[in-house]
Amino acid sequence: MATSAKPKVIIVGAGIFGLSTAYYLADDGYKIAIFDQHPYDRGDGYKLNPGSIAASVDENKILRASYGDELYYQRLAYEAREIWKRWNDELGPGKELFVESGMLRVQHSSHLDKLEKKTLANMTAEGLRDTQYILSNEDDARRAEERGWSHKLLRFPIPMPDGRETFEAVLDTTAGYVYPSQACAYLADKLRKKGAQFIEGPEKGAFVSLLVESSGGSKRVMGIRSKDGQEHLADLVIMACGSATPMLVPEVSRVLEATAGSVVTVRLPPREEASELWDKYSHDNWPVIIGHDPDPTGKTVGSRSIYSFPRTDDGLVKIGYRVTKYTNYVKLPEFDHLISVPLRPGVDDTSLPIKSVEGIKTFVSTFYPDLASLPIIATRLCFYTDTVDNSWLIDYLPGYNDTLFICTGGSGHGAKFAPILGKHVRDVIKKKPKTELTHHWRWRPELPLGNGLEEGPNGPRTLDKQKRATPEDLRHAGWWKESRI
Repeated sequence: MATSAKPKVIIVGAGIFGLSTAYYLADDGYKIAIFDQHPYDRGDGYKLNPGSIAASVDENKILRASYGDELYYQRLAYEAREIWKRWNDELGPGKELFVESGMLRVQHSSHLDKLEKKTLANMTAEGLRDTQYILSNEDDARRAEERGWSHKLLRFPIPMPDGRETFEAVLDTTAGYVYPSQACAYLADKLRKKGAQFIEGPEKGAFVSLLVESSGGSKRVMGIRSKDGQEHLADLVIMACGSATPMLVPEVSRVLEATAGSVVTVRLPPREEASELWDKYSHDNWPVIIGHDPDPTGKTVGSRSIYSFPRTDDGLVKIGYRVTKYTNYVKLPEFDHLISVPLRPGVDDTSLPIKSVEGIKTFVSTFYPDLASLPIIATRLCFYTDTVDNSWLIDYLPGYNDTLFICTGGSGHGAKFAPILGKHVRDVIKKKPKTELTHHWRWRPELPLGNGLEEGPNGPRTLDKQKRATPEDLRHAGWWKESRI
């Protein structure tokens, strides 16, 4: 990278990873230009709409620090949490970006699994055990009553394999959810005030190719070419393109995979018609609920889960399904192999696999039975970027003389780190000594393919192999999709 006092950096991608990185680099005096194909700088901004495919553009995402034995992510989550709270103070009442609703981690049996035990052990080691409440623990139940959390230690009659109608769960009172779309807009505003340049839109903001100079067997990235034909020069190009990264940078397509989670949104009746539901599912009375897929090894299973949120101010309840992460393999001209890519803007991403719908129906009947007759007003396939081990890919790409940097691989758990991610990315860019955290983000093609990437296009998760839900499938459960948000 050039030795100029203020290097010019192009960041491709104006989502969580790109904006957080830009924010901390701008603090250090880097000249920042951010490109994105979506015109976030006008119209609806970061609001979810049919033309947006970015996972960063969403109503809400979970903030939690439960990471099994991955203490480095637990600590990073709490580091981010403090800044979310600071942002809340900056914005003032009614404009908060982080809601401390608590989160109920539901077990798939009447006892704690290995992953949950490791999480609690790390919470205890960090002096945080008193923020965690085990449903069946009498001391915890008494403490929850004393501290005003007992109403969120929810109990449901779930039939278990041993015949008992019970289950185990842990309430994490440090967890909750954030508003990623609003957070992106907030960071973008801060960046504009710092002098960062935004080039957005389907022509001038859309990345087409890298500008690569080859000399004597050595390659350097000199900048990028946008769809309008313009060439933009920089000392460093950072590709923070989320699920689109594998198709824009072929070298990473073997270790990154675009995968889709399934999301439904239910609308409560008008407040005046169902005030009891509005009260029940408010963040004051209802936690985030997450149920991880059982894993007998006790290894962190990333985002293989079903989860739900308290209602929004508009009376919307979002439920997400990531037990199966679907792939969309295609053959692109510049590749010698099939790769999974997100659906193109304008391609229908609202028809969910029937497997997801059935899983969500079961979840709703268990945790939200009084919502089962209400309409689904929105469905969405939300594409993320999975790595082989769920740790992100944040490093220089070899072979380009430190002029091309990859910053992606959120694996379904990146949004909550928006306030702090860029601080550590900046350390990697500046080649500071690797920490335990940044070591896990290194370029690591030596790792065996896992996390589903080993399945490839012949695996069972490809969208072309899925039976897709129809309006009739939704109607069968008392659900009817009226329209898309």
